[in-house]
Amino acid sequence: MELTEDTMRQPWLHTADTPAPSGVPDDFSPRSATRTAGGAAVAVGIALVVMAAGRSPEILDAAYGLPVVAGTETIIAAAEAWDGAMQAIGVPGVVEAVRRVLSAGRA
Repeated sequence: MELTEDTMRQPWLHTADTPAPSGVPDDFSPRSATRTAGGAAVAVGIALVVMAAGRSPEILDAAYGLPVVAGTETIIAAAEAWDGAMQAIGVPGVVEAVRRVLSAGRA
């Protein structure tokens, strides 16, 4: 079988002369919709904050387990402050409720 442009083309890609159904080209061309580096950095930052909020007790436990070197006390103080703030707004209760709901499906 001879490979031509038609046989190699993925069926989900639109031809250049056919507009995409959404109006935004999605054909891996320079016209494709992309995110800016700043927008991607904001999204990653938000995801990291959410993850750190849900894992604040584990972060505090890890800080207590650090070897005693210069700066360890500062890290422990920051971890205690973070965990205290998460306790104050009720994040551990929400995380525990989500874990209960998810584990109920496994039983």
